[in-house]
Amino acid sequence: MKNKIFPCLWFDGQAKAAAELYCAVFGKGTITVDTSMVVNFELHGQKFMGLNGGPQYQPNPTLSFYAIFETEAEIDAAWQQLSDGGSTLMPLNKYPWSEKYGWLSDRFGVSWQLVLGNLEEVGQKITPLLMFANAQQGHAETAIAHYSSLFEDASIRMIARFEENEPIPGKIKHSQFFLNEQLFMAMDAPGVHKFDFSEGVSLVVDCLNQAEVDHFWDGLTAEGEEGQCGWLKDPFGVSWQIVPRQLMQALSNPDPAAAQYAMNALLQMKKIEIAKLSPAAAKPAITVQTTVNAPIAMVWNHWTAPTHIINWNHASDDWHTPKASNDLQPGGRFVYTMAAKDGSFSFDFCGSYDEVIEHQRIAYTTDDDRKVVITFEAIDNQTKIMETFEAESENSLELQQGGWQAILDNFKKYTEQ
Repeated sequence: MKNKIFPCLWFDGQAKAAAELYCAVFGKGTITVDTSMVVNFELHGQKFMGLNGGPQYQPNPTLSFYAIFETEAEIDAAWQQLSDGGSTLMPLNKYPWSEKYGWLSDRFGVSWQLVLGNLEEVGQKITPLLMFANAQQGHAETAIAHYSSLFEDASIRMIARFEENEPIPGKIKHSQFFLNEQLFMAMDAPGVHKFDFSEGVSLVVDCLNQAEVDHFWDGLTAEGEEGQCGWLKDPFGVSWQIVPRQLMQALSNPDPAAAQYAMNALLQMKKIEIAKLSPAAAKPAITVQTTVNAPIAMVWNHWTAPTHIINWNHASDDWHTPKASNDLQPGGRFVYTMAAKDGSFSFDFCGSYDEVIEHQRIAYTTDDDRKVVITFEAIDNQTKIMETFEAESENSLELQQGGWQAILDNFKKYTEQ
């Protein structure tokens, strides 16, 4: 798939200016998306995203772009344009590995390695190069293996190592590898540097469906770090965005209300869940409530203690709860076995707690992925209980509301007696 993985460059309001510069420098460039937040562009058929994210992050040399030029005139012109207002890391000169090479950061902070070479030999005009520095020094080979295990059509083209008489002998001096038939480079950086991987340059994975989102999210956050809105950091500190195509479709919906719904849903997510981006896919919420003639401490105890739960957790007299367990803490689980008294049917109602505030609020997620929130409010010597739950799809909303209200009424009757 073309451009399965593409870079995202973070700018402070300068994405359009940067895109225009790069299109001019490299030729065969075009801007494909131009909004106040996102400016997408292509260079020689390769996709880039420019994000106007503000001053929080900046690109740095840990993730640079290795660009091939086939004539001295081309590389000289590109160096002149990119170095204007930027800074030089290695001057444009002759080196043992190239007749002409230079490394710079342009005026937007994006790092480029320009090299005179044969484009056919490399096969890609511009290649992302990951530099594993400081605490990540020496992890390039492990990272390549990890990425190769997650992406299809992965292979290693070459690995060159530092010699015994060089810094960090045995570590990777230069490597080239493919992920989804796209070329990447990696190296371990000798010495101490003032920069590490950051959100200034991230790698976006273009996903077709939720299964792909789950696969890459789970694989890259293992020993990594989850972020908001589809962002993450892998075990090596590299920033990724795992983005389903349905996200952009939802955000660009011609119906402003639907687009805003998708944006609001996105802002509440870490891993993106496609089904929750559309209001049509949202589970309807149902609320039941009652007021119990008992102090809040007693109500809380009767609601949460298994010895009490087994006495009230049924909607009708031909059902009961023969056993219950309840680990009342965030991350804790509860399991209530609900059964017909004639033994014809039983099931476990279970889930995990998201929030517990004593005498005030309980929030949990059922094992079939429905959210439930219960609030408790002391009013004189009474307690008001309000329970809001996401409906399931097998039974009517009226039937579900009636069942949950019946259980709540049964709790009131048990506690008051």
